[in-house]
Amino acid sequence: METIESHERAWGTETYKGRPTLEQLLAAKVVAFWHRVGPGFKPTVTIHRSLKEINDYVTAIVLHAEKSLPAVRLEKVFVNKAQLKIKSVEVIFDRTDD
Repeated sequence: METIESHERAWGTETYKGRPTLEQLLAAKVVAFWHRVGPGFKPTVTIHRSLKEINDYVTAIVLHAEKSLPAVRLEKVFVNKAQLKIKSVEVIFDRTDD
């Protein structure tokens, strides 16, 4: 709850694309906080149906990113209002038929 309060105070009446309402944040199963790389940026928040949505996004960054890193990093994740931490990241390799 403290993280949501901090987010709401930081943004106030300002908005950004996809910013969920306070009611949506409180009702969401999965809430992710993102921090833009660089000074002066305020964290943003997204809501999700499952952790798989976040996993798919992070996997896409690793597999499809060019040489530059993404402009945001995953800061915090909450599931049913409990904060989780990323325990591990695994890349699984398989032979190609080429």
